[in-house]
Amino acid sequence: KYIGEHVERRGIKWEVIFVEREVDIIKECFAKCHDWKPDFVAIWNINFDIPKVITALEKAGIHPKDVFSDPSIPPQYRHFRYKQGPTQKVTASGLVTPIKPSAQWHTVFCPSSFYFIDAMCAYRHIRTGNAEEPSYALDAILKKHNLGGKLKFEEADKYTKLEWHQFMQENYPLEYVIYNVFDCVAMEELDEVTSDLSLTLPLFSGCSDFENFKSQPRRLADNLHYFCLENGKVFGTTSDEMQSDLDKLSLGLEGWIITLPAHLVMDNGLKVILEDPNLCTNIRAHVGD
Repeated sequence: KYIGEHVERRGIKWEVIFVEREVDIIKECFAKCHDWKPDFVAIWNINFDIPKVITALEKAGIHPKDVFSDPSIPPQYRHFRYKQGPTQKVTASGLVTPIKPSAQWHTVFCPSSFYFIDAMCAYRHIRTGNAEEPSYALDAILKKHNLGGKLKFEEADKYTKLEWHQFMQENYPLEYVIYNVFDCVAMEELDEVTSDLSLTLPLFSGCSDFENFKSQPRRLADNLHYFCLENGKVFGTTSDEMQSDLDKLSLGLEGWIITLPAHLVMDNGLKVILEDPNLCTNIRAHVGD
């Protein structure tokens, strides 16, 4: 009724599993991911979902490393870390400004056969040179690419945001499941149009880790490293602490007396005109030591 056309066209085979606990949903989803071994596990706005997953696992007394890590990894070698990217930046003048969610970059570290990627952030960073979109919500991006947007239900038209989800879960649980399934289908169809994850992201990353995809200087440095190797060269480097014992004797720039430039106080131009020895010119001597 709702997504039959997509199911038929894509040959989707339903596999429904009923569980008792919230944490069991997470375990079953990850078990299927480990079984499929895809290249990417893509999430739209990953910084919302991953913290929720971590909270649910810890609430159930399960360490995230035992769910995120591939089951073939021995327990002593399993690990997990979620690195949230910067959410604000400080300008040269000291002004603190927020970084929009779509412009952030988050990383999941765990030994698995797939890489977690925020498809929303990838969509924006791949198009860094383009004008900023009015919205990077999945619904808006789907509509931009003529994919119809997310699934809607007339019964819930008067609700928005959190209230919409609560209403659907309480009154239309089956439709809400279909809604979530279509989110996954829609992201696949979006990538079939944009090729962001299947082609562009790996191509642009080159030899760099996906963690550094947001940083173009980092990617250039990685490319330069291999360029040097191919040409039998190495980088000349310096210490990250270029200091000596005498540095502490240097006077800082704070607390000094600031005056107007001397030429604004008195006419101190050099007298260099032979025909008019008393004429002060705009030529001045300067010593910097």
